Amino acid sequence: MKYFALIATTVAIVLTASCSEKKHLATVNVQRTPARTANDGFYYFLPRTHIAVDVAITKTLHQPGPFAQFAESLLGLEQVIRTPSTTYSIAEISINSFAEPDPDHLYFVDFNEQSAPTYISLSESGLIRSVNKAYESNDYPKGPGESKEFGHFDAEATFNYFIDINLQERIDTILERVRMDTMTVERQTLRRSWVEKSTDVRAKEVADYILKIRDKKFDLITGFAEIPYSKEALQYMYDEMNRKENDYLALFTGLSSSSTIRYRYTYIPDGTQTTGPATLFYFSRNEGVISNNLPGSIPVSVEAQRTQATSALAPLVQRIQDDRSPNRGFYYRIPEHSTVIIREGNSIRAEARLPVSQFGVVTTLPPYNLDIEFHPNTGSIKSVGIATD
Repeated sequence: MKYFALIATTVAIVLTASCSEKKHLATVNVQRTPARTANDGFYYFLPRTHIAVDVAITKTLHQPGPFAQFAESLLGLEQVIRTPSTTYSIAEISINSFAEPDPDHLYFVDFNEQSAPTYISLSESGLIRSVNKAYESNDYPKGPGESKEFGHFDAEATFNYFIDINLQERIDTILERVRMDTMTVERQTLRRSWVEKSTDVRAKEVADYILKIRDKKFDLITGFAEIPYSKEALQYMYDEMNRKENDYLALFTGLSSSSTIRYRYTYIPDGTQTTGPATLFYFSRNEGVISNNLPGSIPVSVEAQRTQATSALAPLVQRIQDDRSPNRGFYYRIPEHSTVIIREGNSIRAEARLPVSQFGVVTTLPPYNLDIEFHPNTGSIKSVGIATD
């Protein structure tokens, strides 16, 4: 009797036959013939395809500047943010697929002391990988990733940017009349105090500073300074003044900050019937991703269109297969390619062509001792040959 070492996460099953007669193995569909699974053996699954739709949503916060009301009067700006708001947009949609065990295709391989020597390699979830061959690949498809929301930088924190302190000196003149004998004398007293600047004063200061920066930029590019700066020095000074001007302009025009929210949706195509588009979620520009169809929202749907490439093969397989046969080799799948379409309303946002296992045909190999390697993502055969002792 031979023993093989376990490889990665595979399950190795080694059974030996007697030195005399070797009996063919028998593989049965558990759902169709449950009474046949009482003997010694093991179970394995064929995979079914899950379609993973990854959606990236851009969330944009619009924050008005503290001097938005003075933008037009001081700087002639009309296109400014005047009220806080939040908007959403679909930045990207991508289509992927992964495999999981198909509960409708669980199989039992019957072994006894007369069975031929067989080595089976399974994945950790019970999907078949190989028979009589070591499976060493580490690229088995993984399940869906975790949905994450990436934080954003609050726009309000960027508005604390002023060219001077927020206090100004105020001088008040106090008049006091003093009567001395028959004469009245008026005394004037000056009182100094520090008060907080009003919003219009601060806006005027910032606007004047912006205009001063523009004058400096004009002097720089017209050569008014009469200093032979290098090209690099001129470019650096101009970029720095341009950056500072934009920082101060944001106090009037407002700021917009964006963050990305990522979602993953899964869809299982039904291989037994033809179905239309399935709604994944609803999208609203003001609310983002929502689960209900609210006014103004648009459905985002997925549809897997069959190519019918295996339609001619299915009747042939059904005629030659008989689940009551006592000797049947390993079951495998011949997948069918499908066109997966993601629509936002009536507009196509993403499209991909990929194999879908449950759209294909399930059939069996001869009940002989074979060397077999499967594609674990679809359950189809990668290679097959006669096993050697």
